[in-house]
Amino acid sequence: MLKLYAVSQKIAIAVVVAVTNIGCGSLPTKVDQALSNCESIRSEIIELSEKDRASRGYALVAIYEPLEVSKSENMLNCQGKASWSDSDTTQIKYKQYIDSEGVIMLEYDPF
Repeated sequence: MLKLYAVSQKIAIAVVVAVTNIGCGSLPTKVDQALSNCESIRSEIIELSEKDRASRGYALVAIYEPLEVSKSENMLNCQGKASWSDSDTTQIKYKQYIDSEGVIMLEYDPF
């Protein structure tokens, strides 16, 4: 399941996607959420951005200086510095959380 919410400006972009374990056929669990950290989910956030490159014309290249803002049983909130393929650099908020159906979701928002 892929849900994309995008506005023409990079500042208002938020992408949410359900992440599944490839090859094992099962959804991630709260154990997977508990083991996650801001550094470990950076590549998944970058991959999400790359999937939407054609519609936006740019993608996230890297997230530097990942910082954990907060973490609970169901949510991991992070921020860092984002480098984009159009040579822009912004701050970025990104998170991983478990939705009401128990699916681990990812979201990012440049600011």
